[in-house]
Amino acid sequence: MANPYFIFAYNLFGKYYEKRRLEFFGLRHGLLKNRMDVSYDVYMSSALLSSIISAIGALIGVSLLLLTFGVPELKATRLMFPGWVAPYLQYKSIVIGVVLGVIFTALVFVIVYKFFQIYPSIMAGDRKRRIDSMLPYAVNYMSAMSGAGVLPVDLFRSLANNDIYGEVSVECRYLVRDLEILGHDLVTAMKNLSVTTPSAALQDFLQGAITVVTSGGQLEPYFQIKTEQYISENRQNQKEFLETLGLLGETYVTAFVAGPLFLVVVISIMSIMGSAQMVLLYIIIYALIPIGSIMYVVLISMLTPEA
Repeated sequence: MANPYFIFAYNLFGKYYEKRRLEFFGLRHGLLKNRMDVSYDVYMSSALLSSIISAIGALIGVSLLLLTFGVPELKATRLMFPGWVAPYLQYKSIVIGVVLGVIFTALVFVIVYKFFQIYPSIMAGDRKRRIDSMLPYAVNYMSAMSGAGVLPVDLFRSLANNDIYGEVSVECRYLVRDLEILGHDLVTAMKNLSVTTPSAALQDFLQGAITVVTSGGQLEPYFQIKTEQYISENRQNQKEFLETLGLLGETYVTAFVAGPLFLVVVISIMSIMGSAQMVLLYIIIYALIPIGSIMYVVLISMLTPEA
């Protein structure tokens, strides 16, 4: 059953995006790589509707803040306001409130709309990392199954039904779909998958398998060679990751442990002497250290292999 929100958005804005197919070629490819079962016009319609809703929410939020805390006070000077606006300075608060509301609303609209456009590419990159991490084990499984005499079609079908291999299994399901539902042969199905997968390693593996099949060769020796290659590359990647992790650990200790601690001591001493503002200490404790730690955790999570 289709998402009612997508249907509602498409009914509002679908015709606008249907005529702009070429403009969203990259987005269409990103949706395909991310395996999002939604067309680009439906996706962009929901993106536009979400942006409008977010902008309206931002406008309401800014209005409530201005009503609660008041409009920021700006002193009337000749540099800021020319002489001819002097009779209208009594409306200064209204103008400033309207300008702030319009700017913030437009900013929220643009940010949400652009985020929807780049989101498929971001998620496709995450899928690429997960596919690459599981590919050596999946190829090793295929090599063992091929050695047992399993046919290539049944081999991909078995891998598609084996969820332990994560995103590699998801990719194989699309290959099996081309075989069983769309009626393609194995070579055509592998070509389609190699074009749409976000993983360059899987693409290289499929292209090699296509070459072996079309030339009449045996897939079992090819699987064995690729297994040894991927296992060797995986060991090297793990070694490089450990070195990078050590470097990041030293950077974190220096930038977010020793550095802030030194600044806290210095600012505390200077504040006692009356030559420093306590607001700097609050910024370090409640902003710099937490935000830096969160950024570090996110970075480590992005770099850590899945397996």
